[in-house]
Amino acid sequence: MDGCVAVGLYRHAVTTENLERKYIGWDDVPLVNTKRLEEEAHRYPQYDVVFTSDLVRCRETANALFPDTPIMESRLLREIHFGQWENKTYEELKHEKDYCNWLNDQSLPIPGGESLAEFENRLDHFWLAFLSHFPEFIEKYPKHHNGLRVALVTHGGVIRYFLKKWTADPKAFWEWKIPFAKGYEVSWTAEEWRRKTKCSSLREVPSTANQNG
Repeated sequence: MDGCVAVGLYRHAVTTENLERKYIGWDDVPLVNTKRLEEEAHRYPQYDVVFTSDLVRCRETANALFPDTPIMESRLLREIHFGQWENKTYEELKHEKDYCNWLNDQSLPIPGGESLAEFENRLDHFWLAFLSHFPEFIEKYPKHHNGLRVALVTHGGVIRYFLKKWTADPKAFWEWKIPFAKGYEVSWTAEEWRRKTKCSSLREVPSTANQNG
């Protein structure tokens, strides 16, 4: 493979539940609207293929931002399952013992949901599956970018995990700020990709530079 591998990590746009500051993991809720996303799509980098969580808020975001790009869905890219805490706020949960314990140690399992280890194993499974099909992607998609450019449209927790895994940045999991409908792009040179090292480039996407110059 010549060129580089770039992976864009995008959080879905905002939902009503996000505005209400509720825990939303596997609950399948739609976006507030997609019109603004469609109007802003020209600001986003282009990709050869987009992978998205199968939940509607991610699918709607992917379709609005990348309407002319092949899109593949995967339930492996879902947010952590919040179980009994789905659709509840901090104020509703702050007196529950299990919740308070989890706030102090997020490696603990969520009642009726996933543990952090289960969540991370699921994401690793997605990435291993991607790597196993990587030669096929190189052959299938046009090499307009001298390499392969892939976008993942997913959830805040998923993006934080991959940034922790792929970059040398010392930030802790919750220190990464992931705005709605925005994210980061990480990239590797061909040699770095072959050696399976940390990425050599990290940037915010879309660019925060003034679009009018």
